[in-house]
Amino acid sequence: MSTFMSLKEALITIVTGGEPILLRAADTDWEAQALLDRLPERKLGQKVQYMPGFYIAAVNDSVCLGEVLYRIKKKPA
Repeated sequence: MSTFMSLKEALITIVTGGEPILLRAADTDWEAQALLDRLPERKLGQKVQYMPGFYIAAVNDSVCLGEVLYRIKKKPA
């Protein structure tokens, strides 16, 4: 199931979901809460497609997928 939402909404969904996942971007792993705390509101307002278990990708005004912003991976046990 994929959903269009703001990046902030996607990150909040991940945080409240409680799944042990990391978001990978530019060879760095991020906790969803850390991104909520660090990213500016302008970036958090960006429209994205959140595909649980796979990625968060940018969506343009024509509702076309753009670049993958974060790949989702399970936290190591």
